[in-house]
Amino acid sequence: MKTAAAFLALLALAASAHVAPQGPYKKVVAEKEILKQQKGLVQLLVRVHQPNLYLEQKSIGDQWNLEANLDKYNDVKVVKKYITMWKRNTLLPRGEIFSMLRDYQMEEAVTLFDLFYFAKDFDTFYKTACWARDRVNEGVFVYALQVAVLHRDDCKQITLPPIFEIMPHFFIDAKTIQQAVEARMIYAGKSTQETRTIIIPSNYSRTPYMRKANHEYLMAPFTEDLGLNAYYAYFHVLYPFWMTAERYGHTVDRYGELFYYVQQQILARYNLQRLALGLPEVEYLNFNRPVKYGYSPMLRYPNGMEVPTRPDYYYVTDNYNFDKVNVLDYERRIRDAIELGYVFTKDGSKVSIYEQQGFEIFGKLISGSYNSVNYKYYGALYNKLRSLLATTVDPDYTHGTLPGVTEYFLTTLRDPIYYQACARIDYLFRLYKTQLERYTVEQLSFPGVRVENVETDKLVTYFDDFDVDLMNAYDVSSVEDGQRLKIVARKQRLNYKPFTYKFTINSDKTANVMVRVFLGPKYDAAGNEMNINEMRRYMVELDRFPYKVTTGQTVITRNSYDSTFTMKDRSTTWDMLRKMDNALNNHEDMYIDEISQFCGFPQRLLLPKVYKTSMPFVLFVMVTPYEGPMEVPQTFASCGVGFDVKYPDTYPMGFPFDRPIKEWDFYTTNMYFKDVLIFHKKNGDLNTL
Repeated sequence: MKTAAAFLALLALAASAHVAPQGPYKKVVAEKEILKQQKGLVQLLVRVHQPNLYLEQKSIGDQWNLEANLDKYNDVKVVKKYITMWKRNTLLPRGEIFSMLRDYQMEEAVTLFDLFYFAKDFDTFYKTACWARDRVNEGVFVYALQVAVLHRDDCKQITLPPIFEIMPHFFIDAKTIQQAVEARMIYAGKSTQETRTIIIPSNYSRTPYMRKANHEYLMAPFTEDLGLNAYYAYFHVLYPFWMTAERYGHTVDRYGELFYYVQQQILARYNLQRLALGLPEVEYLNFNRPVKYGYSPMLRYPNGMEVPTRPDYYYVTDNYNFDKVNVLDYERRIRDAIELGYVFTKDGSKVSIYEQQGFEIFGKLISGSYNSVNYKYYGALYNKLRSLLATTVDPDYTHGTLPGVTEYFLTTLRDPIYYQACARIDYLFRLYKTQLERYTVEQLSFPGVRVENVETDKLVTYFDDFDVDLMNAYDVSSVEDGQRLKIVARKQRLNYKPFTYKFTINSDKTANVMVRVFLGPKYDAAGNEMNINEMRRYMVELDRFPYKVTTGQTVITRNSYDSTFTMKDRSTTWDMLRKMDNALNNHEDMYIDEISQFCGFPQRLLLPKVYKTSMPFVLFVMVTPYEGPMEVPQTFASCGVGFDVKYPDTYPMGFPFDRPIKEWDFYTTNMYFKDVLIFHKKNGDLNTL
């Protein structure tokens, strides 16, 4: 990428225009104490499938006695409960595959999280984690530790390694993992003082014949993208469906709506990518018709069992948990609520879903949040549907086959059937929205403010190489042994050349505004031009940021890398450990990442890949009034703002495309539509297009 050229171009534009801020989070040098804490937690996650190789941590864990330290926890009952579970040997054994959709496994994970969360200080938390590291199931441990780090007040400046390096078996194909294990066996025992690096090419493992026979595999660069699947997993770690305000004292502003918007945007991006590849919109999951195309994830679980393949022409049948019956019951009750306009609470009273906070209530019903007004009656439609689809091969568990990819937050987005299920869920949200009044001209307009022009650099996508550390895919004999050999999987992934927007706005007053930027298709799969109401379901948000416009003309220059919808790549485990050591030894500074940077849509997937040299799309820009803070979390548009913080934007998420549109009363002067071309460069210099 010609980043230097892009930076110089940005400086040139800034000389004659206002440059939009890059967000409130500036680089902050990490203190030594924070670095020590982070290094300890990162080491706990190194080769988590093996007994701890860091002898100091192992010694701390061996010496820690939960029963002798009850006074160091804020909830003694939790500690006693976990001790009982551990002594009675009822915990999930190490090596077994953990799922949050299995009630007894979820209870174990939540109880371990409570053990971490209610530790009175970091020292107690750390010693408890050292104790649990070798005594509990590794999947349970990783999940509980991640949630604890995100929700403990003394861990807000701590960042953990990317989940696809902690648990690579859920992200990297089995063939690559096998090659890494074999490479390790070949070099085991060879004495060397230098670190040897082995690079294993790892693409999407689909032959041309497979892609021709099943065109769903053309979507693999999107559905199997490491960053996309990590984003989905991180979102559910940041906002666990089981975490209640009553129990933990934390609230999430507009969680129900945020859940809706995350699912809607994932589906919209999936469909936009399909159209960009010449594929039709994904079909709605219909239980009365077979799913035409199967799916082979080509993954192998860490315990050696293969992740099951879903066959072609599969009928969704019920399983031993009666998930299909539950899904149909929950859907019926939710449709009844849409038609009646109210839901029943636990005590039988009625609450309107079309008044203030109504959509928030509705979103929590579908998400299966334990903060739902009546979880027992409305259930967990979203999670039950995922669990149902995961038992395709062995629904009655008569052969002991493990569930498929939709069972786990780490892998759900890989399977094309998920997007059919997502379309089924989205139908309920759209059905709700059709009951609302369309936006009026008064709600859409911004008197005195006009978007006069929008310009962008050339929009170009391409594939680049990305190395994934496989240290957690094979065994070593010691920390030093592991440091002598570095094995990485080199994957190709979609990326884009950073570009600059230039928005020209004319205003009759000085005002704080919110700038909303969307991208949508110009044509459908058959080549027909879409009208605005057809287009709105495919509109994906590129950016949303506050700005202060002045009287007269304001020109805003904004770099695509500053988007509040996306986040950059996270540091690798090796880089984290190296930088922490250097910083602790005063060789270099290391900077902390803010909490918002834990979760965010991958920066690289901002634009869809087109199957031609170029394809036309529609860029939409809208400026609306804004009364919130001018500094907003970097990824609030795709991941919210976390706990106990007010969501800065008061408009509905997805506005103005979240409700049906009539063309004759939609267009206002504070909107701007622009036809743009997206190019895909297969190889060579990106500037030659």
